[in-house]
Amino acid sequence: MRTNIFLVSIILFTLFNSCNTDDVIEETEEICPRNVDIGLEALSPYSATIKWLETQGFASNYEYGEKGFVLGTGVKGNTSDENVELKDLKPNTEYDFYLQSICTAEIVGEFITNPYTFTTLTCYELNADNLGFIGYVENGDFNSFWIPNRNAEEWQVAMLVNDNRNPTEAQIYTVEPNVNRFNFPDIEPNVEYTFFVRGKCNDVYGEWVTKNINTGDENLTSPCKAVVSNVYDDGYNINFYVNTLSSYVVEVVEENTEKETGLTFEGYFDLNKRTFHNEYSDYVKADTNYDIFVRVACGSSFSEYAKVLTYRSPIANVVFITESSVVDDQLQLSWPDYHYGFNYEYCQSYDQVIYEIEYGQQGFIEGEGVLIEITNPTSSGASFSYNLPLSNFESGNTYEFSIRSVVNGKSRSGWNSLNSGACNRTNKDRHTFTMP
Repeated sequence: MRTNIFLVSIILFTLFNSCNTDDVIEETEEICPRNVDIGLEALSPYSATIKWLETQGFASNYEYGEKGFVLGTGVKGNTSDENVELKDLKPNTEYDFYLQSICTAEIVGEFITNPYTFTTLTCYELNADNLGFIGYVENGDFNSFWIPNRNAEEWQVAMLVNDNRNPTEAQIYTVEPNVNRFNFPDIEPNVEYTFFVRGKCNDVYGEWVTKNINTGDENLTSPCKAVVSNVYDDGYNINFYVNTLSSYVVEVVEENTEKETGLTFEGYFDLNKRTFHNEYSDYVKADTNYDIFVRVACGSSFSEYAKVLTYRSPIANVVFITESSVVDDQLQLSWPDYHYGFNYEYCQSYDQVIYEIEYGQQGFIEGEGVLIEITNPTSSGASFSYNLPLSNFESGNTYEFSIRSVVNGKSRSGWNSLNSGACNRTNKDRHTFTMP
């Protein structure tokens, strides 16, 4: 009986140790975690940069191919970085990207079973709204242009009378990728044509993009007309496209004044509303309308002026007196150093600014008070100040003070002006002071 109990004890002990050994092996099995946060860092028609975040690994294997490829048959690579650039891709094509983490030479993770999928960009983008015509140029050819969002490897263009929609029956011309305009020979006036454009990507041409044109249009029959398109005018810039192969001149002139008396610019024009009034301070007045005109060169002369739009300069810097105090035998007047102007959706200041203060006894009529010009006020932090002798004032009397800015040597703000919310100009009351 004792022997049986002993044998049973040995068997149980053996079984128990066997189970414990298996548990230890499972708990110490080493696993290499997957990389996470896979995404695009850059994308083009022919390449893509994929990024990710390594967890505990020091390197990664990757494999990619067109969507649906079998893992093991794609393009393979290895990197110790947390991104990789995939090159020589096809435009407008879906790709699958697999990633495998490496923790040590012996321990690697599994490829992510759900691949990261992305689509390369088309190598060019073009729509009919971005096709246009300048018209007949001096040698008699007819000029067309197109403005793609992205350029093709090369372009093909053709022109056909409107009742023929098959460009293969026309003379097809090949154009270099960065030209984006073409002079068609032998185009007749007063005829309906269809203009065809298409681009080539990866040795394959895209679909034709078309636009109809009547060469009798009055804006196209003369090479000496200023035709403006794509006018851009927001709170900060004004620019536009002039449809001409010739040189052209832009003039900015004060509204209702003679042309050829304003500012002139040759070629591409970009008015920066934040700086224009300071760059041309000798000409630009505050809070004033300026017309912008264009004219194109025609041999030794120029076309008629074509008005593009009207630009309004900012108001003069706002200013108002905030406080007055007696300092020794002086009355010190203070006002904020506000660098604000106004032009619809933006506030901008003038760099050339002086101040005028008018004062008198309470209720004085504007223009009949004492006027002082202040070219160098005392600056202290975010404010200016100016001192008047107390001897200018009679004891017991109340005085009123107004202040305004003068910018660019010629333009005055309103008296006691203030901007309140989104640059809306208002006016404060006069500042008052009673002489002790």
